[in-house]
Parts: sequence; structure tokens; C-alpha cells
Amino acid sequence: MTSTNAIETIDVIPGMQVAVEPRAGAEVASLFWMIPAGTAGDPIGDAGAGEATVLHDVIMRGAGGYSSHEFSDALDRLGVQRATSASPYHITLVAACLGDALEETIRLLSLMVREPRIEQESLDASRELALQSLRSLKDDPQSFVMMRAAEHALPSPFNLSGNGTEAGLAALTPESLKAAWKRRALPGGSILAIAGKVDPARVKGVLESSLADWRGESVEPTVTAPPLRGEVFEQLASAQTNMTLAFDAPRELDASRLSHALVVRALGGGGMSNRLFTEVREKRGLCYSVGMGYSAGRDRGVMQVFAGSTHEKAATTLACIREEIAKMAAGLTPEEFDRGIIGFKSNIVMSGESTHGRASSIAGDLFRRRRARTLDEIAAAVDALSFEAVNRHAAQAFSAESLRQATLAVAGPSPLASIAAV
Repeated sequence: MTSTNAIETIDVIPGMQVAVEPRAGAEVASLFWMIPAGTAGDPIGDAGAGEATVLHDVIMRGAGGYSSHEFSDALDRLGVQRATSASPYHITLVAACLGDALEETIRLLSLMVREPRIEQESLDASRELALQSLRSLKDDPQSFVMMRAAEHALPSPFNLSGNGTEAGLAALTPESLKAAWKRRALPGGSILAIAGKVDPARVKGVLESSLADWRGESVEPTVTAPPLRGEVFEQLASAQTNMTLAFDAPRELDASRLSHALVVRALGGGGMSNRLFTEVREKRGLCYSVGMGYSAGRDRGVMQVFAGSTHEKAATTLACIREEIAKMAAGLTPEEFDRGIIGFKSNIVMSGESTHGRASSIAGDLFRRRRARTLDEIAAAVDALSFEAVNRHAAQAFSAESLRQATLAVAGPSPLASIAAV
């Protein structure tokens, strides 16, 4: 796999990481701007829990001298597609536009980052969206049980969902949010990645003029309490029982990260050819959904297995899942290894064809690795994997001792004891 696209870093403001990847033939530019104001830094409980969730929406509702409608119209005239989201460390702004409109797009987005108009009417609209999301959490039992598992599997405050509480959301005011944004949304800890039709020199110029007096270093949240782990049960008036098992897993920079991702792909990812789908759903008919995910963060990794079953089959489903996870210590088959490598390389090719995918990958690398990797470097890491090394990792990572610290979350009509006893 060969890539001719080089990544260029740009020095603009102390503490802010900026990287661009010009792509030959691209007409569109995609942008990921990560602001250090994530959910892990939210106030606790009634003091304003849910702050980042409201902030990421309300900052889109006007900036500087632009009202909410004026700001939206200005971006629409440029053809800018945009969205925001909140994660534990960051509020992330994602945007895409024609390359010819990139400089003006950056000017408008910089104004939003520097001078968001957080007014009562805008806050009320953003808070209402947050409340609707909070109140509908149990309407999606699978997502809900995965959230509950994360609350017990991760250390505080990185276990917070960000949804907040009704009292916490009610406590937010325009003044408190403006103060929070001024205190948290600083260049030190910010990350900007752009891929596509982009001129590095022109981007540097527009950023320097738009962010000339933006200074400061954010205070990154730190662990305040260890994971609770154990088992948690949420009673839902439903005929279904959803469950999630969560395990510690390698971080992004751990040497075993890619091996672990390959094992997870064979066990519960990569479509319908994985072991859990085949053994638990297809052969035994125990559940209507089953799968697995792995997230390798900068500071910690987590692996989650989820399934949805009927109340009557839930205990057997959980036992079968545990059995298949334990079997993974024996390693992959050669066919599973080859299929996983092909899947990884397909994902790299698909990412390389997308300016959105490249901007996302570069931004993630800057946060988790402090440097961005080219497609060639990512592909070379996959090529370096060996069947023997991956299976050595599987033997260690899926040993009985390694799996002992699992967190179990269950949501359904039956009490936890009847599920966990199997």
C-alpha cells in the first residue's frame, strides 16, 4: 500500500496541535477540532452535571456578532456540513466544506470557539435536547446497559456518560456556561486536523489572524476514584434482557494494541463471521443480537461484549458468551488471522479514500500518540503482525486470571442474582 499524501504540522499557538494532510485531486476539506472541555471535567451532580453536553450544542447557536440564525445561515451559504459531540476529554467540532470555502469556514468556526453567544433562549433549546436524551436513555436498552457497564468498569470521572441529571441541567445558566467555556476551552490541549483540499500556508495564516489573542492551558481531568467493577442490574419492564461484559484492554500506545484488536475482531466483530455470532446466535439461537467492541484510549482501553436475549434464555446466553471468551486463550485459527488482516487493510483503504476518515484518524493520533501517522505507517503496522505473536497475546489477554476483573451489567425483568449465578 502506497500513499503520496504527507502530513504537515503547523505551529500556531503554544499548546495547540494542528496538522493538515493535503490530498491530491480532493475538492472537499474535512476538519476535526477537539476542544478540551469534555464530560469528565463537568461539575458533579446538582452543581451542573451535563455541562459539556449542553455546551457542545449551545456553541453552535450564534457567535460574536452573529445571532443563531445568522451564524447558521453564514455556514449554510458556504455549504458547510457540521456537527458537534462531547466525549470524556473533548468537545469535538466536525465540519466539511468545499476546499475553496475552507478559509472562511475556519474564520467562522474560530469565532464560535472564541466567542460563542450563549444566551438564555439558546440555552433553553440546548437544555431541552439534553433533557430529552436523558429521559429516553432506557428506550434503547442495549446502549443503556453498555453505559451502565462503563460506569462501573472505568475510573471516575471517565465513567460519566455526560447525560447529567435533571437537577444538574436545570442548574446551568448562560453566565455559568460562559464562565465554563472561558475556563475550559483553551488552546493548550486543543487539536485541529484537516484533510483534503487544503493549503497549509493559507491555513496557518487564517488561524494566526483568527486566534491571535487566544492563550491558556486547560486543566485536564484526572482519576478521582478507581473503578467500581462487579455487577449491576437495572430492572426494565421488558420481555428482553440485555447484558454487557466489560474488561480492561490495551491502551493505544501498548505494543499489544493491534494484536488485541485482531483477536476481538475474530471473537465478536467483523460482521457475521465472528465466533460469538456463530456460536451464540446462529448455532444455539440464544439471542437476537450479540457483538463486541474494543476502544483503545490514550490512558486506558476497554473491551465490551454485549448481547440481547429473552428473559428465559438470558442466563444460558451469558454462560455461552463466557465460554467462548475463555476459549479465545487458545488463539485464532489461521483462517481467522488471514480474514482479520484483510479486514484491517480494507478499513485502511476505505479511510484513505475519505477526507472525513483521514481528518478523524489524524486528530485521534494527535491526542492518543502526540503525532499523526500516514496511511503507509498504519498499513506497515498491520503487515508486521504475525500469527504466532497474536496468539501469544491471546493466551495472555484471555487467560482466566486476565478475565477475572470483568464488569457485568444487566438490564431486564429478572434480578441480577438469577443471571449472575450461572
